[in-house]
Amino acid sequence: MVIMPSTSTPWNPRRRLLARTAIGERVLLHCTAVGKAILAALAPEEVEGFIRRQGLVAFTEHTLTDPEALREELSRVRELGFAVDRGEHEVGTYCVGAAIYTATGRILGSCSVSGTDPDIIGVRLEELSARVMHVADEISRRMGYVPPRLSAVPEVLRR
Repeated sequence: MVIMPSTSTPWNPRRRLLARTAIGERVLLHCTAVGKAILAALAPEEVEGFIRRQGLVAFTEHTLTDPEALREELSRVRELGFAVDRGEHEVGTYCVGAAIYTATGRILGSCSVSGTDPDIIGVRLEELSARVMHVADEISRRMGYVPPRLSAVPEVLRR
């Protein structure tokens, strides 16, 4: 996975998340929400190949390093449509991510919202996951992807 540019929050641009990950830096997939969203979209044999080739390196005490725990997490991601990073790559950084697809239905990448407030994966998870999935769906559609299910603006986004 390669890190792309980010933007500041519109409500407080001076409080931009300063992560240690630099634009263009490569990060392993198993320890971030964007990476887990990508892994969950891959075929099981591709995930197993990733685990064999890359291993499950620990970056923090929260990083998933057990292959079975990662498989269970990816199953949840497939079910929910979004992935969560609980400080697994950087201590005190939380993230919600969703997959982006090409016109042919192949995984292209993912998008996310990140921050230092644990509410991102706590009390704000319903709202933020709906927003991230909505944006990922819109980007996918603009890439020509036709999802297998109809989508509507989630109720949480209409509030």
